[in-house]
Amino acid sequence: MKVMTFNLRCDFPLDINNRWKNRRHITYNIIDKYKCDIIGTQEATENMYKDIKKNSDNYNIIGTPRSRKFFVERNDILVKNENKIIESKTFWLSDTPDTVGSSKWFSVFPRICTTAVIELSNKVKIRVCNSHLDCFTSKAREYELKRLMELIEEEQIKEDLPIIIMGDFNSRPDSKLIKNLSSGVYGSKKVSAVQEYDKRLYMNSTMSMFKGKEKGLHIDYIFVSEEFKVNNVEIVRYNENGKYPSDHYPLMADIELI
Repeated sequence: MKVMTFNLRCDFPLDINNRWKNRRHITYNIIDKYKCDIIGTQEATENMYKDIKKNSDNYNIIGTPRSRKFFVERNDILVKNENKIIESKTFWLSDTPDTVGSSKWFSVFPRICTTAVIELSNKVKIRVCNSHLDCFTSKAREYELKRLMELIEEEQIKEDLPIIIMGDFNSRPDSKLIKNLSSGVYGSKKVSAVQEYDKRLYMNSTMSMFKGKEKGLHIDYIFVSEEFKVNNVEIVRYNENGKYPSDHYPLMADIELI
């Protein structure tokens, strides 16, 4: 199966020529071209969500906005139609995870995790989690990831499933946050970044900055539990005549249950 994490870059007025309306067709083409079984997106605003839903007939989309007030972004999970969504929910990375828009004082924006139990076409169930951590402080990111893993642990106690955790972690591969997640500090379920399949990927940027950069920040990840084998990983630099779909590249992995 193929999975992808893709920070879409919100529809920000100051992006001018890189506003969503000027690049959305490239996003549709990526979804259609790579035909991933599961895609986790970050930063989709409501208009972006509606556009993607309208143009992605082969997928069901799970997710909800992180707030009802401002910068209403989503962390959606796109699930290919042949797979069955057993259950799904969005929780807030705060002390009150079921309260819409809740956050800690040191988080500039509310942060969420969208999670789902998915029955694959072969009838095997997996748990998928998609998040986007704070872009300003390591303190906020550490709290958010710890909270995320606590909440996932609660779900895993109910039903222990193979797990995929993906998203924009706003942290470099050598950061304390990523090292702690990989070493099991935040939870009993061991997960590893798919990039471990080819560690040279860590040297490459997951951010295009709309310019096709190859070196720079590597902050997007797909983590998988030990039930998965990684067959291939790719930073997708797809563009159309030099036009990129986002300031991030999609990260895609070919994985299988063993």
